Amino acid sequence: MWQHPRHHLFRKKRREKIKKETLELMMRLERKSSDSKFSWRDHWYPVSLVEDLDPSLPTPFQLLGRDLVLWFDKASQEWVAFDDKCPHRLAPLSEGRIDEKGHLQCSYHGWSFAGCGSCTKMPQALPEGPEARAAKSPRACATKFPTMVSQGLLFVWPDENGWERAQATKPPMLPDDFDKPEFSTVTIQRDLFYGYDTLMENVSDPSHIDFAHHKVTGRRERAKPLPFKLEASGPWGFAGANDGNPRISAKFVAPCYYMNKVEIDAKLPIVGDQKWKIWICSFNVPMAPGKTRSIVCSARNFFQLTMPGPAWWQVVPRWHEHWTSNKVYDGDMIVLQGQEKIFLSKSKEGSTDVNQNYTKLTFTPTQADRFVLAFRNWLRRHGNSQPEWFGYSDQQPLPSIILSKGQMLDRFEQHTQKCSSCKRAYTAFQTLQKILIGATVVFSATAGIPSDLQFRVFLAGLAILSAGLAYILHELGRNFVYVDYVHAEVE
Repeated sequence: MWQHPRHHLFRKKRREKIKKETLELMMRLERKSSDSKFSWRDHWYPVSLVEDLDPSLPTPFQLLGRDLVLWFDKASQEWVAFDDKCPHRLAPLSEGRIDEKGHLQCSYHGWSFAGCGSCTKMPQALPEGPEARAAKSPRACATKFPTMVSQGLLFVWPDENGWERAQATKPPMLPDDFDKPEFSTVTIQRDLFYGYDTLMENVSDPSHIDFAHHKVTGRRERAKPLPFKLEASGPWGFAGANDGNPRISAKFVAPCYYMNKVEIDAKLPIVGDQKWKIWICSFNVPMAPGKTRSIVCSARNFFQLTMPGPAWWQVVPRWHEHWTSNKVYDGDMIVLQGQEKIFLSKSKEGSTDVNQNYTKLTFTPTQADRFVLAFRNWLRRHGNSQPEWFGYSDQQPLPSIILSKGQMLDRFEQHTQKCSSCKRAYTAFQTLQKILIGATVVFSATAGIPSDLQFRVFLAGLAILSAGLAYILHELGRNFVYVDYVHAEVE
């Protein structure tokens, strides 16, 4: 059928117009999406369990690559977070001390700061004139960040200019079950030498437990399909569950809060049907590229006798529960360090975002990986593929540090030094061990002195007993320092 040439020209112009309008619409949507994109710095981040902070000392911490110092202001009875640098000559305030007035004092030149950040002491300044007035200058003040304590956690808002937004925003909350008397709870924190996204991927993946934590919290023979379904998602995070027994519900609240709820229908011969419930709530705090703090708060309504708690019959100490928790961390550490290095090496191949190619780099055909894929999708679509670090201009993820096995599994630096319960227990173990070694020396030296044979045998027996107990304490004390982990040897 013949058509006039102008008709083809008209259709061509119409197609070009539609294409132009489509591109403009896409650009407007892109700008709108960009305007409302997720902001990493407009959130409360838990930086420590309050019970593990020492109010008599300043504590260093990194958040989104920014160095902070945490300290307790006696005047206001509040925990305070400063930028970890003295305004004088930029020395780290975390190397300072709490002075006689309860202020934070820099150990380089003795400048002191009140909880509000103002400089209260400048020893080098003359008592009168411009130098005396310099202490009142805004330039002499420490940079202060919003803080708050909620449910035993110290939260920091990482923007010193975000006070109004911080006051209008609630921190992430633990479930109500944590406050119920029928639930026993335990908390732990440990600094891990792999990235935020690697840890988030790990906590989004219940299917690894039966293998990575065999004979700790799982069993290889219990592994089975986990048909998870994603129920909701958005810039706020995502949520989903399965329909089996146990039923596992998961919820990710951006940027770093992940809740797992496990519900088990148990049938017991004496007490009958039971509804067991376990909460594993983890805060996965991005400290710096390749370094993350894991804060885990757990609760359950069964077997409370084996959990730490306030009741007189809950005799298991918190530090003993941490031995098991650290086995879990160790089992993951070996695997995740290797996984992260391989994954990040792909980011050097080409210029595309590695998160966009996640399903090409990995093979995830089962529904058990659904929450892992949901997190990677959230990170790509809403999180700019990685946290918004301070001080890193190229915004590219850095490879995890190459560590020896001893460094990877260093419980002492990663946990014991930062845990009030384990630190006290380790000190007690060390003290008792020294006493027993001393007793061994004394009993051994005096065993040959008495003329009575039975008394000499008794002293020799005490020497052997003391030496044996000292050795047992030494072996137990390793749980605070370093325990090797070889998956192949866990039968």
